[in-house]
Amino acid sequence: MNLKKLDDRAFNECLEARIMSRGRTPFWEEKTRKLKSEGYDIKDKEDLRDKTRKWCKKRGITVNFENENTNTNIEVKQSPRVIVCDIESLPIISYSWGIWDQNIGINQIIEDGCLLGWAGKYLNEPEMYSDILTPQEAKKRDTYRITKSIWDFLSSGDVVIGHNYSQFDVKYINTEFLRHNLPPLKYTIVDTLSIAKQNFRFSSNKMKFLNDQLGIRNKIDNSGFDLWRLCSEGDETALKEMLEYNIGDIGATEELFYKLRPYVRNFNVALYNTLETEQCPVCGSTNLVKEGHYYTSAGMWISYRCKDCKCISRGKENLLSKDKKKSLLINS
Repeated sequence: MNLKKLDDRAFNECLEARIMSRGRTPFWEEKTRKLKSEGYDIKDKEDLRDKTRKWCKKRGITVNFENENTNTNIEVKQSPRVIVCDIESLPIISYSWGIWDQNIGINQIIEDGCLLGWAGKYLNEPEMYSDILTPQEAKKRDTYRITKSIWDFLSSGDVVIGHNYSQFDVKYINTEFLRHNLPPLKYTIVDTLSIAKQNFRFSSNKMKFLNDQLGIRNKIDNSGFDLWRLCSEGDETALKEMLEYNIGDIGATEELFYKLRPYVRNFNVALYNTLETEQCPVCGSTNLVKEGHYYTSAGMWISYRCKDCKCISRGKENLLSKDKKKSLLINS
């Protein structure tokens, strides 16, 4: 079946539904199912929402919901701003008397490691953002400009997705922020490496191996350590190749996230909108079904299955009676 691209009729239908909802009634899920059944090429409700937003932006269409009590315009945030991000760094240059079992002292360091470049995009949006050191900056290891550019990019996000982001990328990024007197940023991190380690038993948790095993888009190859050496020396061709390699990681990370999404546990989409209805914490879908109960040592809750992303969640109301909760014993 050949899927068709969204057209003005479909976008106008979404715009009308958004206006009628006044930011209070969920409708994206229903519209996604309807338009999919009509043969339109849509990934999920987030994809439809982002495409509709861009269609409105191109035509200068804005929708403001008026607060009837104060007669002021209020912005209704429909979902968190989710960023997919990856960085590349330059290695330490140091003196050494050998290549095996070396302990490098700080007085042997010639040049410390530093940020080389970064790439990123907003989830479900095609536009790519990136930056890398110029040849002159690479020779001097002058990272101020690209540190400021990644600060500006990350400051627009609520959630950042990356592979090994919590143990490597964010620490490198924060170090550069501190060096250049830029204030810290606060956002939720979704680390696909941590999710893979916590939930699965792959022979390797490197993204290249995981994506091969899962049959999804993968990282692009590079020429190895020589590429990093040439970048450190300010080679313009090498820097261009490094940027392409960095950008290639973003698409691979995004696809890995979607594969692992049902296992994400540390952020809740529903916190970022005004809808007062049960939503999947991971994807925001209202297309949920009850699936038994979830038990802990302290109580029993309703368990839900998202029919879109397959994530399992639970309600917040403890179903046990007050007397039953009092009678529960805790293992000592």
